[in-house]
Amino acid sequence: MTDELVMSAAGLLTGMMRAGFGGGVGVVAAPILALVIPAKQALGVILPLVVVTDLISARYYWKRWDSSLVRVLLPGCLVGIAIGAMLLGLIPEHVFRKLLGMMACLYALYQVFGGRLSDSLETTTRTGGFVVGIATGLVSTLMHAGGVVMMLYLAPLRLAGRTFVATAFLIGAVLTFVKAVPYLGLGLIDEASLAISFLMLPALAVGALLGMLLNHRMPKVWFNRLILIIVLVVGVRLLLT
Repeated sequence: MTDELVMSAAGLLTGMMRAGFGGGVGVVAAPILALVIPAKQALGVILPLVVVTDLISARYYWKRWDSSLVRVLLPGCLVGIAIGAMLLGLIPEHVFRKLLGMMACLYALYQVFGGRLSDSLETTTRTGGFVVGIATGLVSTLMHAGGVVMMLYLAPLRLAGRTFVATAFLIGAVLTFVKAVPYLGLGLIDEASLAISFLMLPALAVGALLGMLLNHRMPKVWFNRLILIIVLVVGVRLLLT
């Protein structure tokens, strides 16, 4: 598989997950990109793509979010970003590559057992929201997959489909712009990363439009199963190489 095809696949899935399913885009895109470029650089490549996807989907989800839930989660998210930025500066590249693979595999396990975890934890309290927010910001910074953790708080609330995705969308959009500051400071976003982001834009746009189209037409369980298979394969690959 060529590097260009790998990048296009990552761009397509980034658009679909961000615009249509409210999931953590990096859980698939970051490990896939790490197969062909340095793992930390992959984070810098994905961030501008997420910004573009947010701009594409903003009108569809505008003001359909639950503002009270956003206010509960955001303070903890900002703390998590600060912790994640510090760790990114300390972890060597070869270790971070393995860590990315491990996080991908943990995501796969969460897909299988996450429902039971959500049911057993009291995450919908204000304290629970702050703790989930910290974890969301941390994982978002290290993997662009904070949406996965955010579900521990949002999923038990049984929100309507578009409200659910719109709330995750708004929190994710705020985190994206905040993360840009430490990413720039750490040199994760530079001319090289922006050039790769630009090459991935066509696939990203197609993925975003597909995601919005499939939001009400494709059962989320089938999409998650497809993502699960991809994540397991790529995660194991990163761990073994």
